[in-house]
Amino acid sequence: MLMKMYRIVIPAYCALLSVGKAFAQKPFTEGTIVYHVELTSADNRLFKGTYIFSFKNGQIRKELRLDNGYSDVTLINANRNTIYSLQEGDGRKFAIQLSMDDMLNKQRKFKGYVLAGEAKQPQAMAGQNVYKGTVVYSDSSMTEILYSKDWRPEVPYTWNRFPDAQFVPLRFAYKEDNGISMVFTADKMELSPVVTSIFNVPKDYKMISYDEYKQLSK
Repeated sequence: MLMKMYRIVIPAYCALLSVGKAFAQKPFTEGTIVYHVELTSADNRLFKGTYIFSFKNGQIRKELRLDNGYSDVTLINANRNTIYSLQEGDGRKFAIQLSMDDMLNKQRKFKGYVLAGEAKQPQAMAGQNVYKGTVVYSDSSMTEILYSKDWRPEVPYTWNRFPDAQFVPLRFAYKEDNGISMVFTADKMELSPVVTSIFNVPKDYKMISYDEYKQLSK
């Protein structure tokens, strides 16, 4: 009788543990992550700045600002399947409509990665418990990251280098094909209300296609 009771209790206890673990990881639906950025150009010049990710119910605003005056703002709306890049120059302001398919295609080579070598004990960063690990891509390239296991992005293509992530990367680095390398270190990750208007294209920006922008840039 006692053995039969153990057979009932132990599986039930294990099931409760697995349910608790599943519910511990939550989608990061609304809030802000502020990264400190260090960018090294192909000719070894160093630039510093901030990269702010804002989230609200399937909408993402990515705002990169460097100390040399460079800025780039990307607005992604997963509900409408749209992506815009806000650009300024020569007194003109443009909201360039980019192709969502192009962005997703660029992420394909980063799919199918494995997260390996996770540290047993977490450390504190940006107000979160983070773990150190190594992302190993299908081409055998790899990069070390620090990440939160308590949260995951609501939109699977939030981070270009980590599509379908089941974690939130808070420190990571990569090098582009053009020789530019970037290091991102989160200073703050905050679950808090975000004003809806920051995800809209500003009224003083002219909405154009990417092909139109290329013609204007010649």
